[in-house]
Amino acid sequence: MNKSPLRAQLAWPEQQRAQVAKLYEQAFGQKFRLAVPDQQQRIRLLAQAFKAEYSLSVIDQGKLVAVAGFQTPKAGFTSGIGWQGLVDLLGYLKGAWAALVFSLFERKASQQTMVMDGIVVDESYRGLGLGSMLLDGIIEQARAQGFSKLRLDVIDTNPRAKKLYLAKGFKVVKTETYPYLNWLLGFSGSSTLEYILDTVPTDQEANKSMTQPSAEKAPMYSTYANEYDLAIRDNVFNAHYERPSLQAMLGDLQGKRVLDLGCGSGVYAEYLLAEGAVVTAIDGSAEMIELVNQKLAGKVRCYQQDLGAGLPEESDASYDMVICPLMLHYLEDLNPLFADVKRVLVSGGQFVFSTHHPMVDIEASSSGNYFATELITEQWDTVGKPVAVSFYRRPLSALIGALSNNGMLLAELSEGKPSEALKTISLEHYQRLSEHPQFLFIKALA
Repeated sequence: MNKSPLRAQLAWPEQQRAQVAKLYEQAFGQKFRLAVPDQQQRIRLLAQAFKAEYSLSVIDQGKLVAVAGFQTPKAGFTSGIGWQGLVDLLGYLKGAWAALVFSLFERKASQQTMVMDGIVVDESYRGLGLGSMLLDGIIEQARAQGFSKLRLDVIDTNPRAKKLYLAKGFKVVKTETYPYLNWLLGFSGSSTLEYILDTVPTDQEANKSMTQPSAEKAPMYSTYANEYDLAIRDNVFNAHYERPSLQAMLGDLQGKRVLDLGCGSGVYAEYLLAEGAVVTAIDGSAEMIELVNQKLAGKVRCYQQDLGAGLPEESDASYDMVICPLMLHYLEDLNPLFADVKRVLVSGGQFVFSTHHPMVDIEASSSGNYFATELITEQWDTVGKPVAVSFYRRPLSALIGALSNNGMLLAELSEGKPSEALKTISLEHYQRLSEHPQFLFIKALA
């Protein structure tokens, strides 16, 4: 497979029509089988019906590997599936039946709303972030064409797709259930989701953006990304306390498949690679992912993802280890991520992470309630100037409870130990961290 970055493009070359039809049939054939039972007929129908100009695609070395369609009031990706074409292909009775079935799935675009027809990724290219890339592209197409909303439907048998859409900011606006039709349709319900494309936030949204911490939006990890990268290379808390303490828990990494969550500028990814691991790195900050790509292009798979929504791009049982250094305190709810960490780990796989020590953060609590999970904003001087950073503090019981609630077992807990090198750099910090730990270090087993 080509290791160079893949890009989404509008439409696709005509010679790719058959490949698009095969991919689409593989993904949605179950849904269309009721209308057109014969697989080869379905593929022929799709190949004839597609309108390339209403789609985005990803092509790798001449091979189409992913496609996403959309629909406008004028036409859409699959709008070539019409009455006459169905009758010509299947005959009058079967064509009429197929038209009736397809009408059940039909969703009309409007002057304000673009409709997405679906995302399809070749099986051998899944897990590379192509679905997320295409979804971003469709959002931009809708915005560029002047729509105020993007709408899609997702069936209840595809929860990972729903997670991806929610992670991108879609909201569920309608849920339908029809359990008695499961035998007929292959699914028993669906959700309609919408993405608001208005560029000017409401007062409520603006206030929310000021109070909800996000690594993607925090200035420390975006505006000051380069300064942060330089600072953590050899500073007290990251280089001489957090990293040696977490790395001591990792063990032999040779040949291990490791997922690095909250990868930042790639310092851990560099370490993992040097130890012989196969690395995937994810972060909520586009600037941090760009830094990783600059340093490690072709050596690691990396992409941007809101980790608060879990890991919708990752396959089941695909990693031996997941690490998460100093990121979890930016998430209000740990359960979506922890559930997916359990899912993507092999049986017995390790989840190793560091986070703020709850007994330290209680000093900054406005409520003074140790058992509360609450938002805290502080000024940090990590990059040599005061920068506001917001994070959540929670009790130890909430942290361990999130592990057990999602089927993982606590294997090791440490409060860290500063490096011996810190003695010569700052004896004061060495003594302080030796007696007053700042972080927690946890290893759990799937």
